Amino acid sequence: MAVAELNSYEILLHQPLKTNQIMRMYKCISKHGCDIYLHQNHLIADGGHLPKLLSFFLFVDLREPILMIIDGDNVGAAFEEIQNCWAENIISTTCRRKYSGIMANSNTSILV
Repeated sequence: MAVAELNSYEILLHQPLKTNQIMRMYKCISKHGCDIYLHQNHLIADGGHLPKLLSFFLFVDLREPILMIIDGDNVGAAFEEIQNCWAENIISTTCRRKYSGIMANSNTSILV
């Protein structure tokens, strides 16, 4: 399966997310038809699995940024919707990498 687009973002939160914010992120994934993965230190979560997503945010360290990797067709729209949903909790967001489908599929290994 070819990736249409793959972007990674670094997000720093100043307060924990509320359950309804996590649920809206989960619904956003289905709505935009993309995959989202979260990483911080030893924590990894597939955004398509609600129990793993909830567990990730229970243990997230607010002193460290979260790496969010999004792949699919509507990456920019999905990230914008999530960012708007989390706006009151975010200190900063940075786009780390952007890959078009051609770039992501032509390399055996890419940096996120």
